[in-house]
Amino acid sequence: MAQLTKAPELRLSVAATLPPEVTIRLLSEVDVIARRMTRQIVSGISLPDSRFRTLGYFRTVTAACRDALRTFVRLLRDGRGLRAGDLERLGSMGAQQAELEVPLELVFGAYRLAARVLWDEVIGQPALLNDVPPSTVVGLTSTVLEYFDEISAAVGGAYLETRERLLRQRDRDRDRILQRLLAGDASAELRRIAASAELTLLPPYTVVACSAATQEAERQLEETWRAEGAHLIGDDPGVWIALVPDGRDLAKLCAAVGSVVFGVGPVATTLDAVAPSAQQARRALEVGRRLSPERAVHTDAEVGVFAALADDHDAMRTFIDRVLGPLALGTPNRRLELVATLEALLDSRSIGEAAERLGVHRHTVVYRIGRLRQLGIDSDDPEQRHQLWLALRCARLLEE
Repeated sequence: MAQLTKAPELRLSVAATLPPEVTIRLLSEVDVIARRMTRQIVSGISLPDSRFRTLGYFRTVTAACRDALRTFVRLLRDGRGLRAGDLERLGSMGAQQAELEVPLELVFGAYRLAARVLWDEVIGQPALLNDVPPSTVVGLTSTVLEYFDEISAAVGGAYLETRERLLRQRDRDRDRILQRLLAGDASAELRRIAASAELTLLPPYTVVACSAATQEAERQLEETWRAEGAHLIGDDPGVWIALVPDGRDLAKLCAAVGSVVFGVGPVATTLDAVAPSAQQARRALEVGRRLSPERAVHTDAEVGVFAALADDHDAMRTFIDRVLGPLALGTPNRRLELVATLEALLDSRSIGEAAERLGVHRHTVVYRIGRLRQLGIDSDDPEQRHQLWLALRCARLLEE
């Protein structure tokens, strides 16, 4: 199909082998033959819906048949081949069919049926009536086939070019509508525009912020999630906002795409709720990546409270200094070593599990616990434990 997008070369150059009387008859019966070609197409092609079974559409098809027939008869009469602009004019029918959303296979099927009628009128009947010498029948048949090959290539190229342009325009229109929705516009006008663009907006939606690390991850995200009916809207570079319809298995969708981190916002039960839900999804993605960079999915319900804390940097610094201030003593490497040990202890159920997390011997962790206690930090103390856990997460929020 890709080859059809290239402008076909004008290769037809035939000798005027059609007898004059046959040429005169064909030119006098152009309208009759064009209508006959249309009837053959209508009876032989299953048109998609009622839009194509109207008098106006049939007249369009008849006009295309008439133009193709006249061009071909002129080609055989003067022997100079197709003129510049002939294929562009004849191929424009393909662009019209693309705009009407007629499937390309039906367009090609119609041209094959038209070719049969043309062959019968130009060669078949004259040959039966001995108006065309048998020696020229083979040559004329080849010319008919070559002529329709040229037209089909022109029609196919115009069709594909127009369809690609229309799809790009449709995607741009839908993106603009969805961007307005994310900006907080859920007006009746927006809904009307969405309906005219054949964009279905039917909440409830789970709103998800998606950060793709690579172009391949973006491609997988688009293919997988759009196949499930999700709307994807470009946000910041590398970040998408997804509106996932109700009833979809979100955990399965997230697991199906690698190298993507997700921030899940609240379910938007109305279009008015989409914009605030998207903001919370972005917040879940941003805060979740700082707190737990090893995880792929973060929900606003889990990290939303930390987002509220992150808004007051001064208060967090004061709290961190009060709880973790003693760790500021010593060399940077020793400080990082003790912080990592403290985090592992708070996230583990035993010293052995913490040692495994850190990749060190158990005795090393015991030694570091002693160093922490010397600084007044006891991870076994219930009251301190909660404060230490919160202070470490606040420190992660301030890392950037």
